[in-house]
Amino acid sequence: MATNKPDLNLLIQFDALMQTKSISRAADRLGLTQPSMSAALVRLRTLFHDPLLSREGSVWTATQKAIELHRDLKPLLDKWAAHTAAEEEFDPLYSHRTLVLYATDYVQFRVVPTLLEGLSKDAPHFHLRVVPAKPLHGLDMLDTNHAELIAGYFPVATPELRTRFLFNEPAHCIVRNGHPCLKQKWTVDEYLRHDHIDLSAHTGFFSSEIASLFSDQPRKRMVAATLSSYLVCPHVVAQTDLIATVPRSVAVEAKRSLQIQILDVPFNIPTLSISLYWHERHQNDPAHAWLRQYICGLDLNGSPAL
Repeated sequence: MATNKPDLNLLIQFDALMQTKSISRAADRLGLTQPSMSAALVRLRTLFHDPLLSREGSVWTATQKAIELHRDLKPLLDKWAAHTAAEEEFDPLYSHRTLVLYATDYVQFRVVPTLLEGLSKDAPHFHLRVVPAKPLHGLDMLDTNHAELIAGYFPVATPELRTRFLFNEPAHCIVRNGHPCLKQKWTVDEYLRHDHIDLSAHTGFFSSEIASLFSDQPRKRMVAATLSSYLVCPHVVAQTDLIATVPRSVAVEAKRSLQIQILDVPFNIPTLSISLYWHERHQNDPAHAWLRQYICGLDLNGSPAL
């Protein structure tokens, strides 16, 4: 006699759909065709009597019932995967694995050249896909599996995320050659006398610290422009009378090609601390673990000479 028992593979497909919020990415993740994944979603909707995912423009959004179901089923699915997964042998010299790293332009500037130089020798077939940071995005990129690794500054991480410190970097001010401030003693008063560039790149760490420092002071930093890119900023500084406060490495690199001067910040400001973040689901993935160790082993913590 035929039975109508649900196929347990549907739960694995449900997990992939919930983590990627995308039929195409879920299909790629499980090695299925898009029509097969679309059919799985139809069966899941029938099984759970709920739309589960609804499309608004180009974005898929999970229903409240889908979120609750995934929260209840995810621990069981993780245990199932852990107990049934075959032992994977990972050899970086022959691996064609692709992993996604999410980072701001500044962190890419600091990490990616050194990382890819090493990978070209130690893992020549490994594919690192780097995606840029975007407003309103952050560590949730790990939750939704849009990225396997994030490098950056995030003061608060959720319990299911793991992290390792990468490097610290101090701040410096940059001004164009011939800037009026260079004729005066460089003090806090002189710093506040001129207009500034505010850098809102992702967390805007230095800008936030400066704003906090002067929040209860009668004089404030005068912001004439707000930029999202640390690497564009020095080019603006070189052609204006604006002052910018940037990471030391950005200042040093910019001075090599632009007519700018580097100054100490005339007050105490914390260093920027960059770490690597990943989701617990990838903790025991051999390729993921190898890349984490590789990144954390890079020589990134030395500050360049001024």
